[in-house]
Amino acid sequence: MNASVLALISQASQQGPSTGDVVGAVWLGLTILGIVSIIVVGFTAKKINNISNPTYGKALLAQLLIGPLSLAALALFGLYLQAPPVVAFALAYSFIPIALYKIVFACMWREAALIWVVVTVVMAGTSYLLFLLGLLNFATPVTA
Repeated sequence: MNASVLALISQASQQGPSTGDVVGAVWLGLTILGIVSIIVVGFTAKKINNISNPTYGKALLAQLLIGPLSLAALALFGLYLQAPPVVAFALAYSFIPIALYKIVFACMWREAALIWVVVTVVMAGTSYLLFLLGLLNFATPVTA
């Protein structure tokens, strides 16, 4: 092969991560966030005294329901009812999860809100750490 073609290929491979690497990292991050959210919901529900028979199966059910129902609520409030975006987002991603935790764990509103607060704080921290890990992993070395 021509040396200039090999130099061009090696330079292109050192410029940055490929699209497949980035997509794989995003999927891995979403999988980690999903697993962490189920563990945090189940653990928090088990530590609250007023919730009877909390299980990780109920936590899985709650997390599986929150995604599509919150998205549907966002579309309903934001597009159909023409609510301001901040109001639609707040209703969809705070009231809907709290109501689902209340229904799934058969608890009162304050216990459901406590679960939501703990999950939100832990997920924000986990997301931040995964973001920093991605920056470190995909940082391109500076060449002279």
